[in-house]
Order: sequence, then structure tokens, then C-alpha cells
Amino acid sequence: MRYDPWRDLAENWPEVDVRIEPMDGRLLGELRYPTIRLRAGTSAAQRRCTLAHEIVHLERGVDDCGAWAAREELLVQREVARRLITTDDLRSAVRALGPDADRRRLATLLEVDGETLDLRLSLLTDAERRRLHGEATAAA
Repeated sequence: MRYDPWRDLAENWPEVDVRIEPMDGRLLGELRYPTIRLRAGTSAAQRRCTLAHEIVHLERGVDDCGAWAAREELLVQREVARRLITTDDLRSAVRALGPDADRRRLATLLEVDGETLDLRLSLLTDAERRRLHGEATAAA
């Protein structure tokens, strides 16, 4: 079953309120427990990715990481990419769209933003790449 951050939040963090509202700056979301703010005007895929990102922050319990902020963000982004795009999800998308599908179409089918897809693709292990290549070849 595909990871659903909205269901995860309802089941595991029922005390957390999500608000979709205009936001200043470049942030797409912000966690200020017990509220998660998501930027109004973003796509459903962007909200899905941003909500997953804030949930991982909740799970990690890191309020302020100071000098380690960049490292923490990278760890969170990697977990979000893996959680939202499993190898099986990616294989199914490649099978459905064909081996030459562009990333925009893949991202749309996977219900993620382009940045999350790009990160997940960069995190593929050699074994995952071989599995995906085999699927792409079989689909052709």
C-alpha cells in the first residue's frame, strides 16, 4: 500500500492540526507543534511531499538542530523520498509509462514533486537500478 501522509497523520498524530494558508518566503511548509502549515497555492503532490517531510520531523523529535540543520534536513528529505517512492512504486510507474518516460510524467504518476523524484532516483542502489532496468527492458 502506498504511503499516505494524511492517513499517517490522522492515525499517529491526531493532535496535530494542518492548515493550508498563504506563507511568506520560500518555505512550502512549517512545523510549529501542534500545527503544520502548508503553503496555499501548491499542488497536491507538493502538499503530500511537504506533509510527509513535516511528519518525519515529528517522528525524529528534533526541535532545533542548530549547526546540524543542513544535515537534519538532508536526512529528512532522504527518508521522505524513500517513503513516498518505494522501489515497487517506481517499477510500476516505469512499467506503466515505459522506459523513456520523462521525469515530469513519472512524478505525476507517483504523486510527488520533481525534487522528491530526483532525490529518490539519486538514492537508488545498484540492485534497485538493476531491477528497474530489467523492468524497463521487459516493458519495451
